[in-house]
Amino acid sequence: MSRTPILHRAILVPALAALASAAMYVGACGHGHDHDDTSAGSELDDVIFEGGATDEALEALLAADPKDEPSQGTVFDAPEDGAAVPGDAAPALTFHVAGAARWTAPGAAPALGFAGARPGVPGVPAAGASPWAELGALLGPVRAARAHGMPINGRAYFLVFSTAEREGLLRVFTMKLSYTPDAAAWDKLRAAGGPITVSVLNAVFENNRIVQGGGPFTGEPVTFSVAP
Repeated sequence: MSRTPILHRAILVPALAALASAAMYVGACGHGHDHDDTSAGSELDDVIFEGGATDEALEALLAADPKDEPSQGTVFDAPEDGAAVPGDAAPALTFHVAGAARWTAPGAAPALGFAGARPGVPGVPAAGASPWAELGALLGPVRAARAHGMPINGRAYFLVFSTAEREGLLRVFTMKLSYTPDAAAWDKLRAAGGPITVSVLNAVFENNRIVQGGGPFTGEPVTFSVAP
């Protein structure tokens, strides 16, 4: 077998990969995290993002009208309402969806495949596949190269900590069913000087968009204080 096609492929695929990566980088920079010219971005500057949650999904959640459906809202497991939490270490706040904790977005479950993929091995090009197919398998979907992160699929939760003096003292957007404040966040809560109420707004997403009937849903808030 001639070594010429193999040599051409060895040269062509890395070159195409570099070219495509450069193009996507330029595109991502054009859609980057520089929110100085957008009011939505400035309004989210203080939000803590965890578990792969994205600002695009949060913008979609905040733009929608909340729904009061108890079976879809969250319920706190810890802390208990009215609890006095020791101030020496940040507690883990845990919660669950009352009646649909395992509902996910319609497009979240199937694995992504690529043109030219080897049967049974997603993302691996078939023997004899074109360099373009190999490039697609190497880079994955173009939409993955977003400066804001991978689009989310599934349920995400927006936690808002407030006091009588300040609404939105701390805000967190996460895809996890728990949140433990880091040192900076815990210092902010400890300095609140009064009872803290935390509420959760959740929704089910597909590619950063709320699916039909997927919320957002209001949950049951909990109020706690931080002991000296």
